[in-house]
Amino acid sequence: MRIEKGEITHLAGDTNDGKTLTDKQKERLKELAAQIPPPKRTGPEIKIIPQNLKITKHECEGESSVRMAYGNTTSVTTNQESSAISGTLLQQVYITQVIFSKKSTILPEILNQKRSQPVDKPISVTNLALFYQTHDGGWRECQDVAIAPLSEFNEDPKWLSHLIINIQPDKLVSFIIKGNILVKGECGRSYATRERMHRSLPQPLKFKIVVTDSFNKQCSLIVEQLNQPLELPTIETIKQNAIGYQDLFNFVYADDCDSDERLYIWMGLGKNKTLTIRNSNLNSSSLERKTLLAMEFNAKKNKITESELSSVSEKNDPDEIKATILYDPLTYMSYAIRFEISTKTSKAEETVLIPIEKMLSE
Repeated sequence: MRIEKGEITHLAGDTNDGKTLTDKQKERLKELAAQIPPPKRTGPEIKIIPQNLKITKHECEGESSVRMAYGNTTSVTTNQESSAISGTLLQQVYITQVIFSKKSTILPEILNQKRSQPVDKPISVTNLALFYQTHDGGWRECQDVAIAPLSEFNEDPKWLSHLIINIQPDKLVSFIIKGNILVKGECGRSYATRERMHRSLPQPLKFKIVVTDSFNKQCSLIVEQLNQPLELPTIETIKQNAIGYQDLFNFVYADDCDSDERLYIWMGLGKNKTLTIRNSNLNSSSLERKTLLAMEFNAKKNKITESELSSVSEKNDPDEIKATILYDPLTYMSYAIRFEISTKTSKAEETVLIPIEKMLSE
């Protein structure tokens, strides 16, 4: 018997246009469903333990007349970038709105003056260094430190070619300070992870800004950074964001506990009866009933019982996300999708039935 594309032979002597399921097909689907293996999971999962951590504000300390203080919007932001040194990353740090000023100085009587008087003279910062605190309480110097005046109009910082600041009496000047920390590890996969301090660094992470003035005196200010609580994607969060779906059938994930990240893939049925599969990198595949029929035709023609969905399958050692359509070896009817996810620390595998009857319902 010759098979035309779009016409599927399901059981011996039984043809169907794919718009409905025959009793034999329904019975066969029940048999196939009973053969689906249970989900497999190996390796650890990320455990989010609530921590009562807080940031402490500090005062400027030291003998220098230069004073540093927090502004109304002082904050520490960060970003992870690749490093030229294998096995490391650059943790970029930006400390915004550090206010510099000069405290009043009373000089002793000079040249037979009868009383002391305030003398307002400018002062210069001749060097600025940035340190971060390690787990043992010691301090290490950041690399590539630079400063820039804080813009009033949210423009990109114009980094100075030097670390010299001239401070006039009775004036406040705001600066943004940046530096890099060389960290062992790999950059996060997602924007959210790359905008966090690496898990190997202390929390809160303390930074010490140390300035030297034109009289070779120093002062310092400590600023602290704290990562926001880790928010991992779950089936509940996917449901909240997956607008326009009639049902969300499946969510499979595997955690990379070395980088605090979760790889996942989910499957949902839209209101238009289209089956959507999307992974954590936002790559997706849309399967209509006619698409599945065409795939069944090719499976029958080529005598295959599996075919990979390349649009949502990807591999980047050691990570892998894979989705595979399974066909009945007797009828070549597509009946399930096998999801496989691997990370550096964990693996997950789950086979899920294709909701054929829901795709056909009015």
